[in-house]
Amino acid sequence: MIKKYFISSLALLAMSFSVSCDNTTEDPPNQNQNNSGSTAIITGPRILSKITSGNVDQEEYITNAGILSQAFLRDAGSTNTITATVTYSGNKISTIKYLDNVNPHVINNVYTLSYTAGKLSEISMDQAVLSTTNHSDFTVYYDANGQLYRIVEKKKMGGSTSYTHYVENKFTLAAGNVTKLDYTAMLMNAGNPDPSTSTTMSYAYDNYDNKINPYTTLPKEYFMVTGTLFPINFNALSSNNTGKITLLSPGAPQTSVPKSYLYDSQNYPISDPGQIVKYVYKPL
Repeated sequence: MIKKYFISSLALLAMSFSVSCDNTTEDPPNQNQNNSGSTAIITGPRILSKITSGNVDQEEYITNAGILSQAFLRDAGSTNTITATVTYSGNKISTIKYLDNVNPHVINNVYTLSYTAGKLSEISMDQAVLSTTNHSDFTVYYDANGQLYRIVEKKKMGGSTSYTHYVENKFTLAAGNVTKLDYTAMLMNAGNPDPSTSTTMSYAYDNYDNKINPYTTLPKEYFMVTGTLFPINFNALSSNNTGKITLLSPGAPQTSVPKSYLYDSQNYPISDPGQIVKYVYKPL
């Protein structure tokens, strides 16, 4: 149910892109056509402010001096909004609270982040859904080169004191980009994953460009946590911009969605070729 809550927004955003191409413009439409042309062109460091589709700000990031404090994720097909509130300990994100505006709430999750040697290593999540409470413990694994390899979630559902559900997000990376995510879910039996109950959904990300992914201007830990809610968005961790997303689901035909972009002279995407989806930045 939670995964389906935001899927209409994701589908609309993905389908709004046409066949991948590399176009650069010196006149970023989302930077120069706002406020009657009064917004200056950004030529230096910047941070992602929002992603719009038509007249809807589908993603909005509230920052001050480069520090993310809130994010708003808006559903394209309804008035549903998820608000993420980010708090810090020193210069590291310590908690993220996700709360939707549905009554009763579908998403009311608080994530607590822990670090080892400066890298995100563990996440705990407490969720209140209707009259029940769920708890998850995540472990983040890196390979020998320090690249993200897996995020494993163990769930205690409905107030249980024992783990009952297991989820593995397994990443394949190349040249700093997520090229594939395997999302595997199964039940747990006596505290151990039960492979006989497993199902796997895979997402392939192909045709990367050599430009700057706008999400890299924001904390990667935020997107590591958000990806556990919406796995299709784990490519936000990539250095560059994917040109195609393919969904691979058991028993269903694979579905591929092409994506393409217009760029400014600093190699940042500023829109799709049809200028339906626009990327808006703030200078730093």
